[in-house]
Amino acid sequence: MTLSLDRKVLVVLSALVVVLTLAGGFAGRTGAVEGTYDYLKVFNEVLYLSVNNYVEPAQIEALMDGAYRGMLETLDPGNEYLTQREYDRASRGESGGPAEVGLRLSKRHGYIVVISSLPGSPAAAAGLKTGDAILTIDSRPTRLMGVWEAEQALRGKTGSKVTLGLSPSEGGERREQALERRTITPPAPSGRLAEEGVGTVRLLGLRDGDAKRVDQAIASLKEQGMKRLLLDLRGCVSTSLAEGIGVASLFMKDGVVVTVVDRHDGDKAYRADGRKRSWSGPMVVLVDEGTSRTCEVVTAALRDGLGTPVVGERTWGAGTVMSLLPLPNGDGLFLATGLMQSPAGKEWNAKGLDPDLAIPSDTEAGKDTQRQKAIDYLKGVTRQTASLSSSVPGTPVARNRAGATARPARPENDVTYIARGLPGAHREAV
Repeated sequence: MTLSLDRKVLVVLSALVVVLTLAGGFAGRTGAVEGTYDYLKVFNEVLYLSVNNYVEPAQIEALMDGAYRGMLETLDPGNEYLTQREYDRASRGESGGPAEVGLRLSKRHGYIVVISSLPGSPAAAAGLKTGDAILTIDSRPTRLMGVWEAEQALRGKTGSKVTLGLSPSEGGERREQALERRTITPPAPSGRLAEEGVGTVRLLGLRDGDAKRVDQAIASLKEQGMKRLLLDLRGCVSTSLAEGIGVASLFMKDGVVVTVVDRHDGDKAYRADGRKRSWSGPMVVLVDEGTSRTCEVVTAALRDGLGTPVVGERTWGAGTVMSLLPLPNGDGLFLATGLMQSPAGKEWNAKGLDPDLAIPSDTEAGKDTQRQKAIDYLKGVTRQTASLSSSVPGTPVARNRAGATARPARPENDVTYIARGLPGAHREAV
């Protein structure tokens, strides 16, 4: 007997339900398929109508791939379906090549978007900015890509080129931009004395050993007479939780840095790792929309744990922990399995961290007026108070509810502000 297309699909889906149900009896996953049979029948009907009635011939493989991706991205835009080849490469930590264009990416509204461009990179030289949408990569639509796949597509051999179809965040006409890939060394934390007594430490990312490099930068600035510190996290993107905890621990004597909420493993609190503190004097954190992932962990920890004022612009809002999970057919998933919370229990995923004092980014070429306004504000900050009453241009930002006032600092003693009474034990970050 020859089965029609719709019957073949229904047989496969029905068999899938039976297999999952039987497997659930042994693996405790029965709840995952309860009530799904009716949905699968509707899905089968949608698939049948699409294949047999769409204006052009449709391939089931393409439709199923879109269904997988759509289901995952409905939960979180960072989720991603990987083919067997992609999963094997991701699990081995392989990259698309030694050279890149200097972009840090996310996904919003169905497209790959720019979080930040590394200064001095081909992307920065071409004027790519935070929020720019990448519609195509070498003519391939990014609607069909996840972040990992897009990052691999941007990498390649040194000197090779990649062409991006762009939609600028500030509006204007769409354009194509060819970029030449280069081998880029991740920038290390840098410190400089901006003016007498005021030091700045800039982080554009966090890689292995950067917490130690921040410590060294601060030590050098103290030798130069630094009395106040501006921690500049603008454009800082990182996925290294261990280094983020290390940086926060340079300022926090004790306490929780971040809590990861996991529906299966429970809440896990990561505490300051006990390293010697580098700085306990007046400090301000400067952020913008390009501040993302672990750099948001540092920002939230210093504000909630120490009462450190945060100035600048709302951060990107990437507050999930992604896991790489295998599928029985050899494919895999990047899936958000944990949600990060600040020491005060606040989440920032998909909404970002609002600054205590809003200072818009400047548009004057060659002048970093945003940083200067942050420094001017820092001059009025003491260890005992983080009051936002300042003559520095900027807008205090209300959080939590309409009409609320900015949260005041919570002094623990005359040296630091430590969050107490928070549950959880330290676990090594992975």
